[in-house]
Amino acid sequence: MKSLLSAYVNLLKTSIGSGVLNFPKLCKTYGLGLTVLLTIISGLFATTGLVLLIICSEEIGRTADLSKLASLSIPFVRIFVDLAVFMKCFGVSLSYLIIAGDLMVSVVVKFSTIPLFSYKPFLLGIFICIVGPFCYYRKMDKLKYTSFVGVLAIIFVVIASIWRFLKTQVLDSHKVEYLVTPISRSWLGGLGKFVFSFTCHQNIFFIYSELEDNSLKRMKKLIYITASTSFILYTLFGSYNYLLYGNETNDNVLLNYPSDNLTLLVKILYIIVMAVSFPLQMSPGKLYLLNCLNIKPTIRGYNTLLFIVTTILLLLAYLFTISDIKLGLVYAIIGATASTFMSLILPPLYYLNLEVERTLFLTIISYFAFLFGIFVFLTTMISIVLDISVKK
Repeated sequence: MKSLLSAYVNLLKTSIGSGVLNFPKLCKTYGLGLTVLLTIISGLFATTGLVLLIICSEEIGRTADLSKLASLSIPFVRIFVDLAVFMKCFGVSLSYLIIAGDLMVSVVVKFSTIPLFSYKPFLLGIFICIVGPFCYYRKMDKLKYTSFVGVLAIIFVVIASIWRFLKTQVLDSHKVEYLVTPISRSWLGGLGKFVFSFTCHQNIFFIYSELEDNSLKRMKKLIYITASTSFILYTLFGSYNYLLYGNETNDNVLLNYPSDNLTLLVKILYIIVMAVSFPLQMSPGKLYLLNCLNIKPTIRGYNTLLFIVTTILLLLAYLFTISDIKLGLVYAIIGATASTFMSLILPPLYYLNLEVERTLFLTIISYFAFLFGIFVFLTTMISIVLDISVKK
């Protein structure tokens, strides 16, 4: 990965995979103004986390990753770090399959009346067969072209949502809160989704390793540009779709769209987005799972084990998805646990425990990010427990 553009595309695509679909629903939960504010706060803390990781990585060099940093700073949590990264990658992969499955059914019925072709498990099986081979790659650079296609598709989806808002008569029944909604229990469960949408921390190490010029100044530039682009895309997509559908906004806002040619094109493009995003999560996920099992790349037969583990993960992802697990639940659980752990809790701990050159500003921000991470974790987990108890 020699160019900054290639690194930018891969990191951006990792960040905005399914996360962009969160934001219309988040606007419905918190109100437009508060959603933008919470997006800024979450984005700033997540960006700070990326910078802290790169600063700490300079102590190790190109071979740095979350696990090795844990071994140097807080060795007793290393296995939990590997597990958290694996959970995050696998959970995000599930979200991609859930979205792709829902969209493929709605697209295929437009072209075929054969029942088998509208059967979600069958369509997901085809999807896995197409994208699965890309999950066996070990280097991110090999995925740069698929990432580029994904980024272009998301930009088109955002532009299409703005165009639809400008061309559609907004119904009076679609109530919109421009500043903030009344405080409710749903506020507890949404915070993790903001964090989820900015988490690309597991892949920053692949980029740091493969980028030809990986100086701190250049890596900071990459991180700031990526975070700013993510914020702009999230805000535009979330705002315009929420203004259009208001309190009728679904978890997956694409399901709100009317049945027309533009919607069909948007759904097809987003299926492509999910397809090219899927390997970006599975590729690091399998490596961290092997770390959990204490299987090192130096052992004999490592590549064979990697192949077997990747195949098992693809099968498990498929089985979980056809069990009809809910997208919102995946967002909440992964956002509250693995994503929060990776982006808000671990980077400050590494920075404060390693022998690195610290600044007063980053030290203060590290404490705030850590406390915000603990707050997000607790509130989201409380919300999940309350939801489960209510359903019982």
